[in-house]
Parts: sequence; structure tokens; C-alpha cells
Amino acid sequence: MFLRYIKSEQYKIICNLWFIIASVATVVFIPVMASTLGSYFGETGFLLTKSKLIQGFYLGQVGFVVLAGLYFGREYLRSSLRTSLLSSPVRSVLLISKFISILIWTLGILLLSSCISIAVLHVNSENELRFSELKDIFKTLAPCFISTIELVIITCAVVLLSRSMIVSMTIPVALILGLGNILLQYGSIFKYIPVVSTMNGFFIYGIPNYLELSKGLVVQGLWCIVLLVAGAIVFEKRCAK
Repeated sequence: MFLRYIKSEQYKIICNLWFIIASVATVVFIPVMASTLGSYFGETGFLLTKSKLIQGFYLGQVGFVVLAGLYFGREYLRSSLRTSLLSSPVRSVLLISKFISILIWTLGILLLSSCISIAVLHVNSENELRFSELKDIFKTLAPCFISTIELVIITCAVVLLSRSMIVSMTIPVALILGLGNILLQYGSIFKYIPVVSTMNGFFIYGIPNYLELSKGLVVQGLWCIVLLVAGAIVFEKRCAK
């Protein structure tokens, strides 16, 4: 029965035209950014390849936030949630199946974007990438993947709390595009907010203004847990409209 719920959610995704458009745009956007961005610390050679790749995935987080907002936010348009609950009345099962579905798509797009980006950079690079270097690239990308997945979960949780597609997308996108760094100018406490806390995962060399990578991932993970638990409780108790 649980697999049937997941299949149903996957069908919803496939039938969501805007979600598919945003997915394709994200897959295209990340390789384009990775191939066109310049050096941040003056890197050259293989370090430049890694730097451009993770910078592309940093900007690509915008696409994943939009995907999460579109998917969960659609339930609060035109009484869609009420219809969903008629077909799957157990709210916890519906919620779990939705999170599994969005995570499946997130992982798929992350891997596809990675492969295309690496291929593009390989074609444009003067030096051929060796197998050991490919392993190093995916090791470097692992924190980016974790940070992106955490951000997707946070976005979905904000939808559950606010019942707003726009609010859930606007806040993380603003933080990604510079609001987080602006807030950081007003106090070091803001380095603990999502996006800013994991900034060192998107630089070849750590920057002291931000949290250490491992600590940043833990902090953003705690945001995930708190918001997810709060969103799940609200989702269980709130009347469907």
C-alpha cells in the first residue's frame, strides 16, 4: 500500500508541468553555471574545475528550492489537499510518501546534473580527468548534496507551516542570492541560519566568517529536524481546506 502512495505522488509530479519545466531548467542551469563561472580564489587546473563545479551547485540550489515549493505548495491550491486526503486519509503516510518522492527527484537531478557538469568541464578542460580525480570531485560534491537535500526539506517544512508556495520559496532563494551575507554584516549570530551555515561547503578553501563545514551541516540539519517536526505536527492537526 505504501508503494502505491509513492507511485501516486510520482504521477502527480509527472503531471505537474511547472515542476517538469523547473526540473529541466535546473539540470541545464547547473552545467551552464559550472562551465561559465570564473575562479574565486585564483585557482587553476583541477582545483579550478572543482571550484567551478561546486559554485554551480551553490547557485543551483535555487532550482531545488523552487522544485520543493512547487511540489508541496500545489497541495494548498484549489483544495488539492482535501482531494489528496480522500485518496490517502492517513496523513502521516501521505506526508512520508511526499517527502520520499521529492527526495527521489532531488537525488536524481543532483546526480544527473553532476554527470553532465563533469562531462562539460572535461570537454572544456585541457587536461583529461583521471579516475582518482573523479573520486575526489564526488567527495567534494557530497557536502553540496547534503546541504541541498537539507534545504529541500526545510523548504517543504516551511510550506507545511505557512501553506504558501511563495513564502517557502522566497526566503531560501533570498538567502542563497545574497541576503544571508547581508545579514551576516549585522552580527555573527546569522551564520547559524540555513544556507549561511553551510557556505563553506561551496568553497575550495574554508572562509573564517562561516561555520566549519561539518558544524554547518549539523546546524542546518537541526533546522531541518525542528522545522520538519513542527510542520508535521501542524499538518496532522490543521483542518484541510
